[in-house]
Amino acid sequence: MIDFRYHLVSLISVFLALAVGIVLGAGPLKEAIGDQLTGQVETLRADKEKLREKLQETEGNVQTRDAFLAATASQLTAGTIAGRRVSFVELADTDDAVVDALTTYLVAAGAEVSGSVRVSDQWTSEGQARYRQALVPSLSDYLPETAGGGSHDADLARALVLSLVQLAHEGDAFSADALQLQRLLSAGDFVTYSEDLAPADMIVILAPGAPEADVTPSSPSTQDATTLLIQAELPRAAVELAEGAVVAGDRTSPLLKAIIGGDDASSVSTVDDVGELTGQISVPLALAARAAGTVGHFGTTEGSTAVVPTVVRLAEVDRTARRAAAPEVPTTDEPTDGATDGATDGATDGATDGATDGAEG
Repeated sequence: MIDFRYHLVSLISVFLALAVGIVLGAGPLKEAIGDQLTGQVETLRADKEKLREKLQETEGNVQTRDAFLAATASQLTAGTIAGRRVSFVELADTDDAVVDALTTYLVAAGAEVSGSVRVSDQWTSEGQARYRQALVPSLSDYLPETAGGGSHDADLARALVLSLVQLAHEGDAFSADALQLQRLLSAGDFVTYSEDLAPADMIVILAPGAPEADVTPSSPSTQDATTLLIQAELPRAAVELAEGAVVAGDRTSPLLKAIIGGDDASSVSTVDDVGELTGQISVPLALAARAAGTVGHFGTTEGSTAVVPTVVRLAEVDRTARRAAAPEVPTTDEPTDGATDGATDGATDGATDGATDGAEG
């Protein structure tokens, strides 16, 4: 049994230890402890000052680099894609400042920006798969024969690219098939075309970055995987049907990573850091290189082949491959133009209405 003497001894021990600590702290150890703490604070202060100076030096170097690149960009890119018309395909909302900067350097390279198209969420939504599939038969009549045999998402991608690049047999306007594809895709709420749209020679696909909350996801959702598979069809179609194409985005872009690490790495060119000056200057250079037959992945993402593309200046543009075939001359047994147009419009309206009904169902 614990008695009063035990408590008394415990209390005396506590107060004795406290007294010893006070005496030592105020006496022999005061100088040592004070000096040690002062030294640590001074060391931390010095380290902070060095880091601040290093940061200022790095920021200064970056500003100097960007100033140099901005001053020499026009000389570096001049004439690389002279006479080409370039359209943007936005897979998500893109910062206007990025589009404006890309436009500046494309124009400096001798190109003209011929409008843009914004792809809606319906393009990749799992819930709209039946709708997309129902629309494909009405699109297939306007696609080249080489496009047959693919998935309905691949045919949709070819339809979108063809609606941007196919010229009439003569002249400088869109072909009738391209205009019809634009009407069908717009009516299905898959895409939104800009009002300044004109036939393009080259395509820049602007890929979205990873959502901020999902930069390092534990596992992608089924919709994420579906989105990536469907988006990947667009650069394949652009490589097939345009003179040159490049996928541009930031380093977090799932599409860029999938291309660089997948089977498309040997056929589709990419540019990362498109929000930075180096990426923006690289886009016209990458388009020229791809049109000349060189595939590359430019930037600082893991798997990149070079920081910037090698400068290539293309010859005069030749649009023969992107022209529609000459219209067939009707014989006396064939229906008149009015009858043909009426039948075509009726078939188109029926296909669109059927696809819409399928989506609503």
